[in-house]
Amino acid sequence: MKRARWGLFIVGMLTLFAAACGDKKTVIEAPPHAVVANELAALARLRSIASAEMLYHAQSGGGFASLDELTQKGFVNDPAQGKLTGYKFEVKTAGENFQVLATPEKYGITGKRSFYIDTQNVIRGADKQGAAASASDPIV
Repeated sequence: MKRARWGLFIVGMLTLFAAACGDKKTVIEAPPHAVVANELAALARLRSIASAEMLYHAQSGGGFASLDELTQKGFVNDPAQGKLTGYKFEVKTAGENFQVLATPEKYGITGKRSFYIDTQNVIRGADKQGAAASASDPIV
């Protein structure tokens, strides 16, 4: 009798294991509070970079700078070389305009929303599945 129960247990476990190993893709996500904390830090960093761009523009008499230039000239601190709390930051400049993009390094783990700010100084963002945000996204 004990062998029969043990056999049923093993068959049940093998069935569960086989079902778990199906074609379904396992999505690993970080706890929601960790994602929110990373997103809040990214928003603060985005605002800081935009403020540095405005200060640079005022002091240099026009134009904007790359993230490397802002760091080298002391307008912004960048110890992580364009990355912070699971987000990657990119600065794009063109004449009298700039754009700062923040995208999660690992979508769903380090963050879900991507963010954008430009010379209008309005932060925009959305869940872009890890792609970059743009000026057409909703205001955050």
